[in-house]
Amino acid sequence: MAFTGISVKDVMTKDVKTIEKGSKVRDCVALMHTYRIGCVIVVEGRKPVGIFTERDLVRIVATERDGLELSMEKVMSTPLTTISSSASIWDAVMVMGGKGIRRLPAVEREMLVGIVTEKDIFRLVFARKDLILEAISESLPFQARAELERFIGQSFGGAGPRTR
Repeated sequence: MAFTGISVKDVMTKDVKTIEKGSKVRDCVALMHTYRIGCVIVVEGRKPVGIFTERDLVRIVATERDGLELSMEKVMSTPLTTISSSASIWDAVMVMGGKGIRRLPAVEREMLVGIVTEKDIFRLVFARKDLILEAISESLPFQARAELERFIGQSFGGAGPRTR
């Protein structure tokens, strides 16, 4: 099964921490600290409208005297890029790479159902080394494919899958 055959919902984190857009940055930072997470999705009701990340926090602390007292609505990153939970991981990788983002909220009918991150995708690749080979092996000559298998086996500890 290639990256195109694995859906976002198979990889995403379902327990996404959210905060209302009228809440204060201080409350959001406390949530991030408590759950040891790098981002919180900002919502209006149940609809995701923005994201607040560690990078946003650094920007706020560096530029705003009373930044922790600002409302999330004023500091969240928008517009929020989302993806359907039924989309493929390949689609998620393409969106994340194209937009230069590391976290991608997953939605169904415009409602938040999860989030997929670079870390989630890395874990998938690490657990399924064969996906790397499958994604590129069709265009590689046999010798190059064997060399790639050797490299993956050395890099990830253990032999890569054989395709003879």
